[in-house]
Amino acid sequence: MKQNRITIFVMIISFALTVTSISYNMLVDHDPYKYFTGLGSDIAVSPNDEEIAFSYFLDGNEEIYTANIDGSNMDKVTEGSNHRYHTPRFSTDGESILYLSTSEHNINSLITQNIDSDSSVQLTDSTLHVTDALFSSTGESIYFIGILAEEFKKAEGETKEGFDLYQVDVASKDITQLTDNDHFSMTDLSISKDGNNIYYSLFKNTEQLYSYDLEDKIETPVDEGSKHEVYSSVLSFDNKYLAYTAVSEESEDTSLFKYELYVKNLENNETSKLTDLQTYVQSPTFFNKSNNLIFLEYKNWPAEPENYQLMTMSLTDEAPSPVDLELPESQKSHLFMKLVDLFVSEAALAIYYIVFFGCFIVLSQRHSRKVFLPFFISLGLAVVLFISSFVVAALSNPWYGIAIAMVAAAMVGCSIVLLLLTFIVKKIVKPIL
Repeated sequence: MKQNRITIFVMIISFALTVTSISYNMLVDHDPYKYFTGLGSDIAVSPNDEEIAFSYFLDGNEEIYTANIDGSNMDKVTEGSNHRYHTPRFSTDGESILYLSTSEHNINSLITQNIDSDSSVQLTDSTLHVTDALFSSTGESIYFIGILAEEFKKAEGETKEGFDLYQVDVASKDITQLTDNDHFSMTDLSISKDGNNIYYSLFKNTEQLYSYDLEDKIETPVDEGSKHEVYSSVLSFDNKYLAYTAVSEESEDTSLFKYELYVKNLENNETSKLTDLQTYVQSPTFFNKSNNLIFLEYKNWPAEPENYQLMTMSLTDEAPSPVDLELPESQKSHLFMKLVDLFVSEAALAIYYIVFFGCFIVLSQRHSRKVFLPFFISLGLAVVLFISSFVVAALSNPWYGIAIAMVAAAMVGCSIVLLLLTFIVKKIVKPIL
């Protein structure tokens, strides 16, 4: 009897923890960066190639910093608020900087600021969601990629609008929409040296770099002959080289793609692989007066939050060199909230599920000998959930259906563990006659 009470007590506790974990994950937004300290995902090089700008998380607060190209003399540009600041870009004279501010509703606004001043100017409001931006060659206007905020908030398949290229006058804040193509994906904004062409990546069957002629208002592919997908594309200052990241040949047939840095000579169409890091190269950026590159290595790919290492190299280097930044360190442990996150994590939820049904298996063996019943119940629930995922995907949001299918797959995995546990319990637990 005492053993039964203990088993039932463990079942109740595990069930309560399961319900609590599910409720917490449904009601509270999952943010892997809320206590994070580390580099953000974008970098920029100053016009004189002497400074870099980047975002940095400190205890979950993302701010814009500048530093010398060797990582020394770090300076904070923005001041903390309830927004996160990221995606910095220098003006052509190097005296101003632009960046994006993410609100609590995940809408990005465009902001400019003099580097030597704390005062900033917001150029877009909450009706537009901005994903990338850069100064024009004169510095009098800014080009940016944007989408209507109300469309951005909609689920995939419900939106009727897409991403387009915009221009905003820095002085008057007047915004002009330059394209009306409603692209599904539009990233990696850059500008030609003469300021006449804007470059960005589009997904049209494959991810490729396109050029928009500001005078003719025509959109054309930069490297039309490319047969494979390229990401984070950027042209060198003299437009002779195209740097990009792509899946390495060695990882194409593996379960986890690795992204290396490549460069293509646009004059002779020869492509060279610059890195062999076997991780994920992100945000390659050419210097403005040379063909040197600076980029981020996503060292813990594909885990979150990302652990980035700043790297630099020339086109002739055999391997990149790390740049060590003088970064501030976290002074907080966030131990309690990290423990809360641990106890409501997906792994913890799987453990609670297995413990609950494991106790059910023990009780079934002791009293009814129907030791396989809990396994079949668990497997049945997984099958019902998997079938319902198709119904949800068809009648509602496909992404909800995918999420339900993933939960069902996890339940199948737990059921397999329960099946193994069933055989063990059947051997060691004696039924009560």
